[in-house]
Amino acid sequence: MSTSVYWDAFADVTITTLMKPQPRDPLLIVVDTTNDMNLANACLSAAIRAGADAQLMVLPRYVSGSASDPGPIFSDAVCASKMVLALCGGVVRAPGMMKARDKGTRLLASPTINKGDIEEYVIRALLDVDHEAMFRNAALVAELWDKTKVCRVTSPQGTDVSYNLMPRDCVIGDGAISYDSEVDFFPGAQVNIAPVEETINGTIVIDASDSIQGVVNSPYSFIMEKGVITAVEGDNEADLMRNYLETRNDNTIYKLCHASIGLNPQAGISGNMIEDERMLAALDFGFGHQDPDMGGTVGLSPYHMDIMLATPTIYLDGKEMSGGGKLNPELGFEEV
Repeated sequence: MSTSVYWDAFADVTITTLMKPQPRDPLLIVVDTTNDMNLANACLSAAIRAGADAQLMVLPRYVSGSASDPGPIFSDAVCASKMVLALCGGVVRAPGMMKARDKGTRLLASPTINKGDIEEYVIRALLDVDHEAMFRNAALVAELWDKTKVCRVTSPQGTDVSYNLMPRDCVIGDGAISYDSEVDFFPGAQVNIAPVEETINGTIVIDASDSIQGVVNSPYSFIMEKGVITAVEGDNEADLMRNYLETRNDNTIYKLCHASIGLNPQAGISGNMIEDERMLAALDFGFGHQDPDMGGTVGLSPYHMDIMLATPTIYLDGKEMSGGGKLNPELGFEEV
């Protein structure tokens, strides 16, 4: 696929459908040195056509797994913006971005889009999906989770973990921003919740990918006790994850802070977490920094990492909601 010819359509949908700036709204587009500048310029042009007071900022490449702080120029720019479109990593948890969100700045973030397969994914997932059906599925997941006391997750690889969902509320990530201080990721969609921390117990087998190493070739396990990783079991990839956790020098990174189900039929497991965590019926568990919107007790941290289960089975108070990469149509889910 020659992706550059799609950037104008991609940019128009992103700006006019997902962000919807009003005339003269300060809108900042943030990319890094690995981004395709054809896309960056297409988004800037689309924002200007929409009437926004649009600017483009190029950051140095962010190194995954490190604490991000792009510095005072970035901080001043995002604080002066009503909306931020981040097409690269290292922005969401940056101190300047957190301060800007406290003041009402909205953030829409995507994968780091550079030369490679991720370009094809973001185009398919944004332009080749029945968004309305996907959003209805997301609303149904949220409705079901809001009524669920105990969620149990199993997998053929050996996952068996359970946790309480009530009284926590879901956060639907539809891939659009519509209110002050909101942060969302596109292409959508996924549904997120913060399980009640002290009820999270069992074994999670990471069989698809993680945000530190990418695609997992040899599954490894987290042993969970009251919401905290107490052991990492497995071979080389387990050793690398264990080393990552230990060298953060931050106890928060061991705490499970969210569970998220993917709902986009165009997503797969690529090693890029923003694609992986949107794979239909795949499950993402996050650890470390917990967005205040989640309503949990984990709190803030400079660090956050995610692990993926590709085809788990999710039971809600004993009834199967999803499994084998599909949502249960008997509960009313639509094929997207």
